[in-house]
Amino acid sequence: MKNYLMRLGAIVLVASAFMGCTKNADKINGLKGANKLALANDGAGEIANTNTYTVKPNEWFVDGTNIMPGTIIYIPAGTRGALLLKNLKGTPENPIIITNTGGKVTLSTSTTASYGFKTQNCRYFKVLGTGDPAVKYGFNVNGGNIGMTMDDLSSDFEIANVEVRNSGFAGIMAKTDPSCDVATQRGYFIMDNVQIHDNYVHKTGGEGLYIGNSFYAEGRQLSCGTVLPHDVTNLKVYNNLTDSTGCEGIQVGSATLNCEVYKNIVKTPGVSPFASGQNNGIQIGEGTGGKCYRNLVKNAPGNGIIVLGLGDNLVYDNIIINPGVHGIFADSRFTPGPYFQFINNTIVNPGMYGIRMNSETIAMNIVINNLIIVPLAANAINRMDSDVKLTSSNNYVAKTISQVKFLNFYGDNFNLSSRSPILDKGINVLSYGISVDYYGRIRPSTGPIDPGASEY
Repeated sequence: MKNYLMRLGAIVLVASAFMGCTKNADKINGLKGANKLALANDGAGEIANTNTYTVKPNEWFVDGTNIMPGTIIYIPAGTRGALLLKNLKGTPENPIIITNTGGKVTLSTSTTASYGFKTQNCRYFKVLGTGDPAVKYGFNVNGGNIGMTMDDLSSDFEIANVEVRNSGFAGIMAKTDPSCDVATQRGYFIMDNVQIHDNYVHKTGGEGLYIGNSFYAEGRQLSCGTVLPHDVTNLKVYNNLTDSTGCEGIQVGSATLNCEVYKNIVKTPGVSPFASGQNNGIQIGEGTGGKCYRNLVKNAPGNGIIVLGLGDNLVYDNIIINPGVHGIFADSRFTPGPYFQFINNTIVNPGMYGIRMNSETIAMNIVINNLIIVPLAANAINRMDSDVKLTSSNNYVAKTISQVKFLNFYGDNFNLSSRSPILDKGINVLSYGISVDYYGRIRPSTGPIDPGASEY
């Protein structure tokens, strides 16, 4: 009997230990974000034991062929050279997470180097500079011709809380250019489920964010013939800050399905464009549909927002200040869709026109509830010619900023005061899917809608 009780006790102890391990694992897997990372970091070690991997200071690349889904890859704080990540393959349920630990990680290289941070053939992964709650941008990529690039069939990824600066060309690039390898071409590869948010990109030689190929319709002419670029689907670009970029602050191309560009701040783009027409704030480029909303664009030498999209484009609740040419410019290039819709935007002091439409081939341009501050009313809304189809309603044109009576325009407070003459001058746009204003408030609050991006 004594021996039986001893054996029974041993079994209970083993079972308890096993259950404890299971509960700890469940605790880690059940947590999200910084809490999960902090807890997992307590046991950082070899992948086989804890599903973590720590990149050594002298490692310039990591081959993820044998790295398991759900692994957390830690990059310790400090300054290091460029980094290449290859063949990381997470799953939708268990993405691979790359994060900083112990403070800020600076990846520094010359502008003549190809990149500062690069992924090749990676899928279901996240690059998150959130490993230290005391540091807003846990990764700082300084230099490289392209600061940060998601390349070579990389897909299903998230980039957040990264600072990119001093790149020779683009700050953050996400695309695989088509080649004679059919795996890179339209119909064979889709870059899907991409989120790029809460990043700070500044002092770049070219675009701040460059996402998708710019030549959706014509593709590239190579030795094997014409090759077409891949589609980008389910793309979200939000809460990014770009400043002093050589070309556009944000450029999106080939984003054919469920594209949203929103709540970004684009300051002083186009400071050194490499070609004419490359000095705009936000470019919704060829092959791109979807929504562009609640963005602030300031001091673009070219157009505030340029739309060359598919024709299912909804551009609303944006604030565009001091564009050198047009506030919004629309051109129908590859545009099989039914309309461009420009609704409840605020455009201040454009160099030429508030909204300029060269979009002749699209079925209809819809321009409603925009607030345009321009000295000459004739320069508020302009069509290239009578072939541009237009539905225009309840747009409010003011000559001066003071006339509108913002609460504190020069302090970037774009709310309207109770004395603003534009209150209630708009029409209801719920049928267009617009239910909030620039600040996220329900629109309308009471009574009719106000023109422009902010609702009183």
